[in-house]
Amino acid sequence: MSNVCKICMERSNEWQERSLIDHLRAAHRDEPASVEQVYPELKEEVFSAVDNEERDGESVDSESPDPITETPSDALMDDTYGKKWYLIGVGGAGNNILDAILLRQETLEENNERRARIWNGGLAGYGPLNTNISELEQTYYAQEEKNYSRNDLLPNCIIGWGKHDYAGAGYRWDIGKELIEADFADDGDPFQERWDMKKSDIQDSQALMFVHSVTKGTGCGSTPTLAEKIRDRVLEDDFVVPKPLFSSIVIPSEGSEYSEFGGRAKVNGIVGLARASRAVDAIIPFDNNRLADVQADIRPRIDRLGEYNPPQYEEINKPLVAFLEAFTMSSVPQFLDRDATMSIMGDVFDPADSFRPVQDKYQHDPDREFTPAVVLAPVLGRSRANSFDRSKLEILVRNALFQNKLAEFDPTTAWGGTFLIYGPEEKMEDVSELASDGTLSSILADEQFLDAGRKDGIESIDIHLKQLVTPYLDDVYLWGTLWNPEMPSLDGMYEHARTLKQEGNTEQAENVREVWSDVEALFSCLGRENMA
Repeated sequence: MSNVCKICMERSNEWQERSLIDHLRAAHRDEPASVEQVYPELKEEVFSAVDNEERDGESVDSESPDPITETPSDALMDDTYGKKWYLIGVGGAGNNILDAILLRQETLEENNERRARIWNGGLAGYGPLNTNISELEQTYYAQEEKNYSRNDLLPNCIIGWGKHDYAGAGYRWDIGKELIEADFADDGDPFQERWDMKKSDIQDSQALMFVHSVTKGTGCGSTPTLAEKIRDRVLEDDFVVPKPLFSSIVIPSEGSEYSEFGGRAKVNGIVGLARASRAVDAIIPFDNNRLADVQADIRPRIDRLGEYNPPQYEEINKPLVAFLEAFTMSSVPQFLDRDATMSIMGDVFDPADSFRPVQDKYQHDPDREFTPAVVLAPVLGRSRANSFDRSKLEILVRNALFQNKLAEFDPTTAWGGTFLIYGPEEKMEDVSELASDGTLSSILADEQFLDAGRKDGIESIDIHLKQLVTPYLDDVYLWGTLWNPEMPSLDGMYEHARTLKQEGNTEQAENVREVWSDVEALFSCLGRENMA
């Protein structure tokens, strides 16, 4: 048995009991949910003995909770504590992506797919926010999830209630910032007073995920301020380990209408990323051009998405949802499997395990007042092979890091990465052996991929590999986040903003100057040469 209890983290030499089973009976008999989550294979042995002992002593309390059974109660399924994400979609892009996630969950449920439990067990709560009432009215969330009228949406989902005409912030990130600040002015608390978001659900989640773009004004301007307010007003400040905040950000695509001729969108992009890097712990950038180009095999089925997502975003939001679904699955509690037919077995990991903080690998500048968020480049590959050897895994890695990367980046410049390989039991038998013996890690470290042998300075390249057996999948997938690589589209935005800062005399130029220290902090960390 293990020499440490994974519930209380006491080592066996600290137990008064002789075995793990005896320790669980003595120390955790009043925590059945924890025992079932962490030690599902031991639950019957732990609690059946307890039941028998109590019945022999005629001490069973008629008001006590039922002993653990194979099927968790609906109350356990509905409990928010320990679920992975509290998800907030900000602005038009964020509202569309939230709709896509909700429709994905509905699609899985209506088709009686066990994978619906990934979202049931992964979402502690969610809600949309926007400055544009018309965009909110068109959402699945408003029309079907809540059956909201316009009058309902105004108090429940609008940013800047009573401070504007609800037509949006345009391309003005500064207006988006001002409107959300107005919601919190004079000790206002929209979480408590009106928004569709319970503070307790946010506190119960493992992490927060904001979903938004940095092209226009609402997502770009409002989200960083919202993240700061949540840290100050909602989250407890006495925890040793603070709750991680993530931003999934749709960035302006290189070569699109927002690139060569869209100066304001590029400025918004650089400002939005820089301000977000101060407010959150990790940024996951998604590039619409890359989302459009990925292979069809990572576009999951999402019924009726065309009814709620604009035509130009319907297909590109699917791989983004697939990436977040895999991320959510990585730490879905096992006890949420009601009938033990979808045991997600393997190395589940918490949100903060998906990255290493910048200060771990960055030479801290004593004059810099904050440490920027880490940038996590997203990848998701798929293999339909029936058996696996080193060659098949190389193909899967190439598929993930090149054909199906969801933002443009150079993997050989990353500081490291976290990877999750998962699939059905019959195929994972081969994969698990190759993952456990280091074969897959050595492939990822190869010079054509992360090139872990090349490093600048004394810091090593970290590669963290987890594996899961996930029933009701036909194929094997490789999910990953690569930390702080060089990204051409971000470099282009940076050069544009730097020129504007140096030579411009417009309000846009002044806005760039105001946040330039944040811009420099973020970009000084991208690329392997910037490790300590």
